[in-house]
Amino acid sequence: MKACDLCFAASTWPGNASPPESAPATCDFGHGYSNHTRPTTAWVDSLSRLLSIYEAAPAGSGELLEVRIQEDWSLFTLGPESVKQFLSSVFADGHELLAEGVTVRLRAQAGEPTSDHITSWANFADEIRHKNRYFPQAAPDNDLLGRVLLETRVQIDTDTDLFRARVIEGPSLGSGEMGAPPPEHATAGRANPVGIPHLYLAFTLETCVYETRVANHAHIAVGRFRAARDLHVLNLADIDPPDFFSVDEIESISDQIAQVSIHRYLKALGAELRKPVRVSDQPTEYIPTQYLCEFAKSLGIDGVLYPSSLDASGRNLVLFDVAAAVCIEEPRVVEITALRAEWREIAT
Repeated sequence: MKACDLCFAASTWPGNASPPESAPATCDFGHGYSNHTRPTTAWVDSLSRLLSIYEAAPAGSGELLEVRIQEDWSLFTLGPESVKQFLSSVFADGHELLAEGVTVRLRAQAGEPTSDHITSWANFADEIRHKNRYFPQAAPDNDLLGRVLLETRVQIDTDTDLFRARVIEGPSLGSGEMGAPPPEHATAGRANPVGIPHLYLAFTLETCVYETRVANHAHIAVGRFRAARDLHVLNLADIDPPDFFSVDEIESISDQIAQVSIHRYLKALGAELRKPVRVSDQPTEYIPTQYLCEFAKSLGIDGVLYPSSLDASGRNLVLFDVAAAVCIEEPRVVEITALRAEWREIAT
């Protein structure tokens, strides 16, 4: 089978694999005629090395290989069935992980339980909520996690506009009243433990308004904030997968497994922070994200940038130091004049 450049999302892969010269042909994966196609077997060495970090999972656990490698590495622009077809054409003589019904997990390292058990967000979250609150055994290695978090930082400059809103029922609030609540009134949030206030902000007025989750005709005071200094925050809104094909081939399997493990943690943490806080939530629901935010704070990171759950393209920012950003002008009062509802059907 032949693949074209449009089949690949990982830009470093085709070049790093040193494939043969391309030739004009029709791509077998739905992209039509291309001047640059190559046989899928050109990447057998690269894929053999990649697949070596996985192993078959026990029955009833794990995920299909074509799903797992896309989640971990984002190699292809193809759907799962086409990815399976690509892999099967590369390993024409068969591969144990491509056998019908086989699911995979990260390969276990010598002297350790299965890597997927160690690095599973679900196991970590369950343990820290219900078993070991302060010394969880399923937490990732602190040195490795710290290194990855520090590499994921982005800078928020002092000229970046940020917004915060509060629902009001009477006169507008002053700029000094738009910040985080005092410790005695700080309820638990997805990033902050009870009694430890954080400052939650949005990057646009629209996102800020959506995050209030107010009813029609409600009045909202909106303050414009600026960072009091350049801030370095963890970016969980735009998490790039690790680039397997940009690394030296002598990098150990354990290092690459660790890369995937931390990538999964970052994605899970971003997804958890994105969930809206609900009245029905139990305070223990937030403990895993609070733990990792506290760890980020211990590294000198100023906060976390994460996607909004209420505005599809929106970005939110939580700052650990409530004085790290200040309201720079008197708040405006806006009235909600219309609401938009969107929904999806869920299984019951």
